[in-house]
Amino acid sequence: MIFRVPKMSCGHCTSAIEKGIKAKDPTAVITTDLDLRLVTVQSDLAKTDVQKAIVDAGYEASAA
Repeated sequence: MIFRVPKMSCGHCTSAIEKGIKAKDPTAVITTDLDLRLVTVQSDLAKTDVQKAIVDAGYEASAA
C-alpha cells in the first residue's frame, strides 16, 4: 500500500506515522520517502485502517 502524505516533512513526522501504524499492526513494514512524501506499508491491515492510522497521527493521507 502506498499513501501520499503531503505534510510529512521531517523525521518527527515519519516517526509519528510509523508509531501510529505499528500501534495497530506491530508487524507492519513501513518505508517513508520524505522527498516524494510517500509512505509504503506492508501489513495485513485493510488499506482504510492504515490510512486511518496515518490520519490519527495527525497527517492527511491519500492512496497513491
